[in-house]
Amino acid sequence: MQGNKVSIHRSTDEGSTYGAAIASIITMEPGEEVTETVDGTQYGAGHDFREYDYGLSDGGEWNITVRYKPDQTEVEALIDARANSTKEYIQVQFPAPIGKTKSFRCLVTKAGLAIPKEGQVDRMLTLKVDGPVTDGDLA
Repeated sequence: MQGNKVSIHRSTDEGSTYGAAIASIITMEPGEEVTETVDGTQYGAGHDFREYDYGLSDGGEWNITVRYKPDQTEVEALIDARANSTKEYIQVQFPAPIGKTKSFRCLVTKAGLAIPKEGQVDRMLTLKVDGPVTDGDLA
């Protein structure tokens, strides 16, 4: 998914509010939500097939490339979370005509090199979702 109108926002109050965009998203591979299965086979069921129940779900990993101005320090604060082993609260905003948001707590598991480009900085990040992803409407 591409588009310079899709933006990333960071919360400093555990996801209650999100500030202005900290960067534009240049490329993005949203995390795939998956659910594990748990063997729920009932012995004596009259057949020789396994049966399954739903287990825990996982919000996946988001791979994004962001573009920001060198004086925007919020992206650097996000990257520092990896070094400090802290969790971040992120919201990805999809403007009109989509008008939706995806919000989640995450761990920053990868931070690529800062690449200066045309007076801005491009950087690849991998965000591991920690808990559920919340969908919302963009106000």
